[in-house]
Amino acid sequence: MAEPASVVIVGAGPTGIACAIELEKRGIPATCYDKGFLLKTLYDFPEEMRWFSTRDLLDIAEVPFTAPEAHPTRLESLAYYRSVAEKFQVRVVPHTEIVSIQPRAGGGVTVFLSDGREVSAPAAVLATGFFHNPRRLGVPGEDLPLVHRRYVSGYPFHGRDVVVVGARNSAAEAALDLYRHGARVTLAVRGPAISERVKYWIKPDLENRIRAGKIRALFHTRLREIRPDAVLVEGPAGQQSLSADAVFPLIGYEPDFAFFERCGIRLEGENRIPSHDLETLESNVPGLYLAGAILGGTEVGRIFIENSRHHAALIAGSIERRRSPVIIR
Repeated sequence: MAEPASVVIVGAGPTGIACAIELEKRGIPATCYDKGFLLKTLYDFPEEMRWFSTRDLLDIAEVPFTAPEAHPTRLESLAYYRSVAEKFQVRVVPHTEIVSIQPRAGGGVTVFLSDGREVSAPAAVLATGFFHNPRRLGVPGEDLPLVHRRYVSGYPFHGRDVVVVGARNSAAEAALDLYRHGARVTLAVRGPAISERVKYWIKPDLENRIRAGKIRALFHTRLREIRPDAVLVEGPAGQQSLSADAVFPLIGYEPDFAFFERCGIRLEGENRIPSHDLETLESNVPGLYLAGAILGGTEVGRIFIENSRHHAALIAGSIERRRSPVIIR
């Protein structure tokens, strides 16, 4: 007998988990594929991270997020989302990269894996987020060993010269944590000040450390080159070289637009928003749906868990309405 094929969900983060649960509730098998593992992106968040959103806005699948503080920590979030995935027995295929998804004649999609295998599915959902894809500076030397694209902990940098590039949440939190772990921190900022979008309990803390001279901040400053033991920056005082044992270019993230284009998804407008139906979240590629933060294109601060929790129901409803038997050969 033919078994119903699973809907393929690209990404095993909170949004991917929510989509899988919603589909299974409707009797539609779903499997999450991730090039890392369950909640890999969340696992890679800074050790001391707390969500800006409150716990009541972060829950999924109608499972309450119980945490002692209003703003959950990274570890509390890992425990919560993992427990939800376990509760609903979400299927996850880890360490599997999907390179392209194409529509099939007669319906459904073909999913192409990096190892050369192909998977046929009635539909696919992209729930990849963007934290796995940090923006690049586009300067010489940014692939040297002293450059770290993710910030995890300040502990290894005690007594070291560290340059942090950026002025939003990732950079602000990293600068403070590095300082508190004993690093000598310089913050290089293109604009005139710390971003107004920085978490309300982080921004004044950082600004006070800057005013006290504990963290050096260079505003209106661009990083021009990274060398094995220094960086070259250019600002109001001209060019200068800063000693650096480590560099954190924390200038933001963006969806993997190259992957979207390989799948045939149109990117529209200045913000490169992937084409999609607002009622179903199906892209311009039949059978290929989009969920979560990627719907904002380059506006990565527009869609988070709290305002995308309805995406799973929209997608599952659309797939349910057009459901037809698909045979695995």
